[in-house]
Amino acid sequence: MKPTKAQTARQFDRMSHAYASSSVHAAGEDLAILLEYVRPHAAMRVLDIATGAGHTAAAIAPSVAQVVAIDIAPSMLARTAELAAARGLTNVATELMDVEAMRFADRSFDVVTCRIAPHHFHDIDQAIREVARVLCDDGAFVVEDSVVPDDPALDRFFNEIEAIRDPTHVRSLTVTQWMAKLRAAGLEPVASTNCPKAHDVADWIARAGLDAEGAARVYAAFAAAPEPAVARFALRFEDARAVSYTDDKVIIRAEKRPAG
Repeated sequence: MKPTKAQTARQFDRMSHAYASSSVHAAGEDLAILLEYVRPHAAMRVLDIATGAGHTAAAIAPSVAQVVAIDIAPSMLARTAELAAARGLTNVATELMDVEAMRFADRSFDVVTCRIAPHHFHDIDQAIREVARVLCDDGAFVVEDSVVPDDPALDRFFNEIEAIRDPTHVRSLTVTQWMAKLRAAGLEPVASTNCPKAHDVADWIARAGLDAEGAARVYAAFAAAPEPAVARFALRFEDARAVSYTDDKVIIRAEKRPAG
């Protein structure tokens, strides 16, 4: 059953400090590629949606005029403000807002960014339409998210284990699905990069705030992984217990097509 938005907000409020200290979110090759895809310049106004603890917003801010960071979890915005203050950034603003119903005028931003969050969106198509609406006519959406293989069994394995670990997980898409959804909203993908990302399973579980029973369910799901999933996600075990896995992130730059 799909989580409510209130449940999603509560989960990320509860775990905001874990995300603030997460090395997976704070750095990495994927963040460097995303920044390259933004093509920042000094006059640029950027919107970072589902900003989480603000790592992307803070990375972009030194190179642009302004970053507005939005999230539905107040504690995540508090972490974003703390990070901006710690780095001496005065051009980062935060607003409590749902990406599927943004309170911004049409054509308000040069670039919209979103990093490792869309798999939590309740209505991904509506979220992308809102992104397209608030983008300037020559603007771009630079998005990164976990993606699943085209194989239905591997898709199911990955999405099911994500939902066991965090019930606010809605769905990770395939790359093909991402491209189709962007085009349907009037955003044309012009560049994309696949970026594998390794995860320490214990850290990944801890970041979701699972109790011992919940963690045991995740470990049991990994232990029951079929051989194709073990190979595809580079599952590594020690004493029959999963210790690491690797998933794929896709990073896409999609540019807004002229109306008409």
